[in-house]
Amino acid sequence: MERVLHCECGFEARAEDEDRLVAEVQHHAREAHGMALSHEEALLLAFRVQLGARTPPTISRDTAPRTDKEGL
Repeated sequence: MERVLHCECGFEARAEDEDRLVAEVQHHAREAHGMALSHEEALLLAFRVQLGARTPPTISRDTAPRTDKEGL
């Protein structure tokens, strides 16, 4: 079964299996957004696809660290 992950920039990662999807997500995040996603972070996005999330999961471009005040 093909898995698809949509990025906020319009890119779609498509793969027939989980490992390939993770590799696609990691490659795109690094090349297009300068983000180094761990295998686990990319796998979490892939799991959301596999679990059938109602809205397509996205890779957030917001990489700024949160401050303590943002959660209040």
